[in-house]
Amino acid sequence: MVNQNHASSFPILAKIAMDVCAVPASSVPCERLFSAGAETATNRRSRLGSDRFEQLQVMKFAWRKSVVDHAASNSSSSEEVLLTDFAEFLRLDDEAVEWEHGEDEVFAGSYE
Repeated sequence: MVNQNHASSFPILAKIAMDVCAVPASSVPCERLFSAGAETATNRRSRLGSDRFEQLQVMKFAWRKSVVDHAASNSSSSEEVLLTDFAEFLRLDDEAVEWEHGEDEVFAGSYE
């Protein structure tokens, strides 16, 4: 590739090299647009005109920008929780399991 040192010696070649060998900044946005377009232009929507297709794409991207990521905002703050605070719930749960187990034995005995 022609670098800046040789650009003054070969100005036309330097311009051609800049046009031919130009590297795009990123292909990710372009790929994202094609993927989003493929999600919109399905076989069931094959008769969408180009105007309607464009409107759907604009609406979809506007809607996505307005969606709030609650998971990210909730995970940014956390608090310490001790299991001892929930000991009473554990005791009640154990009692409920014992009661249900005893109830199953009563019903099983009535069918014999």
